[in-house]
Amino acid sequence: MNTKDMWYWLGPLAAGWGALDKLEAQKPVVLWASTGFGPMARALYVERGTLHLAVANHVVASELNLLKGRLLARLGEVAPGCGVTDLRFQIRAAERPPSPVVVHPPGPADLRRAERQLSPRVLPRLRHLAAEAVAWASARDEAILDSGGWRCRQCGLVLVKEKSTCPICGIDRTGVHH
Repeated sequence: MNTKDMWYWLGPLAAGWGALDKLEAQKPVVLWASTGFGPMARALYVERGTLHLAVANHVVASELNLLKGRLLARLGEVAPGCGVTDLRFQIRAAERPPSPVVVHPPGPADLRRAERQLSPRVLPRLRHLAAEAVAWASARDEAILDSGGWRCRQCGLVLVKEKSTCPICGIDRTGVHH
C-alpha cells in the first residue's frame, strides 16, 4: 500500500462523493508529465475526450499540433483507456512572480532629504510623517532600480524588470508607446 500515491486517498474520496467517473476522466491531466512532453505543455483539464493543454506561445502550439498523433499515441501508452481523442492548445504566458526586491529602511539623511523635497505648505504636524512616506517610497524605487527595474520615461513610475510596459501610460522600456 503506497500512501504517497494520490489515487490511494483521492479514489475513495471521489467515490464517497459519487464523482469517481469524473476523477477518472481527469487522470490524463495527472499523467501528462509522464509522456515526456510536460516541459512543452501543461495539462489543464479533460472535457468530452479533449485534453486541454497550456503552451507558452503559438509556435509551440503549432509544433505540438503537427505532432498530435504522436502525442495521443504516447498518452495512450501512459494512460491506457483514458478516452482522450483530441488535444486543444491554449496560449498562456508563463506566470513568473516578480523577483524579490529588498528595500532597506531609510536612514536619517534620507529622511532629511525627503523633508526638503516637501512643499513648505505641508502642515508641521504632518511633515515628519509625510517625509517618512517619501523616504520609504524613494528607498523602494532605488531597490527596484538596483534589481534591474526601470523608470518610465513618460510618467516616472518605477517598474520591476518583469514588467515590459508601463500600466499608466503604455510606454515600454525603450520609450515606444503601445
